[in-house]
Amino acid sequence: MGVAMVSRIAKNFQDYYTNVVIQRTGAGMYTDGIRHSLDLPYEVFEDQRSGETLGKLQKVRQDSEKLITSFISIFFQSIVGIIFVVIYAIKVHWLIAPLFLITVPALAFISNLLSKKIKTISKTILGETTSLAGSTTESLRNIELVKGLGLADQEIDRLNGTTKKILGLELRKVKYVRSLSFVQGTTVNFLRTCLIFLLYFLLFRDSITLGQVMTLMFYSFFIFGPLQEMGNVIAAYREAQASLKNFEDLLSTPVEHRPAQPVALADLKSFTFSNVTFSHKSAQSPCISGMNFTVKKGETIAFVGPSGSGKSTLVKLLIGLYQPKSGTIQYDGIDSRDVEICTLRTQLGIVT
Repeated sequence: MGVAMVSRIAKNFQDYYTNVVIQRTGAGMYTDGIRHSLDLPYEVFEDQRSGETLGKLQKVRQDSEKLITSFISIFFQSIVGIIFVVIYAIKVHWLIAPLFLITVPALAFISNLLSKKIKTISKTILGETTSLAGSTTESLRNIELVKGLGLADQEIDRLNGTTKKILGLELRKVKYVRSLSFVQGTTVNFLRTCLIFLLYFLLFRDSITLGQVMTLMFYSFFIFGPLQEMGNVIAAYREAQASLKNFEDLLSTPVEHRPAQPVALADLKSFTFSNVTFSHKSAQSPCISGMNFTVKKGETIAFVGPSGSGKSTLVKLLIGLYQPKSGTIQYDGIDSRDVEICTLRTQLGIVT
């Protein structure tokens, strides 16, 4: 009764601290991702839909939490059980321990072999899911345009097509996970049968007692039971691998340029474009080339031109969302690359 009570208390502590670790890990990854994303250059966000970054952060948080839960509740429990049972088995008879010891390497080899396909499919699912999140966000954000141009049905068909593609991939993943679980379960049952034959063999040779046979068979459930669930841990690990790779790519993206010793602007009185040239990443030719002008406080200037002539790009250069490919932008004579961008932007008002 005392051991049972200690076990219950320990289990509650395990659940509590597991949840603490899961929540803190998930929150830490999410905040790190958001912080880094907000420091990325504006051009990075132009190349992707609005919901894609958020989708990646939410997915890596979910997959990491799922992996930690599975690892602690199944894998960790199996390791503790194997250590305990192997020590007891060695004391009973030296032949029994090796059978327990080969169980984990055998399952690890089979699981690693079969689970590689799960990782590949999970990576594809992640890409499609992120794309769907981005497309849905864009459609809802631009609902006025979608409805105004009569594109609602077209958008529905497009999003449904992506959803069906994800469903097909999810079903393929389920098939591989179930296949993995079947092979693992069959292997575990085979090893359990081998254990029973070995115990009966030793019993009939009077090497062990009937009580020891019953004890070892009872203890074996502490190992073989969790090991049959190892397929879920492997699947969670492979899914988390794909999500963490996306998260790593996000965090490795270079952040926006920040001067080592930024100059804070007091009261902006003028700014100057000196031979400024700029081109987008995917463009063949510059959209702004050799532009020169100066604007002083109190002046009103209009830039007029057709769509795509560079008016919006000019404003984005002005507020530091873009940096010139050549030439300089100066604020009160200070190069834009040396200016404290936050103090600059507090003195600029934009109406899109």
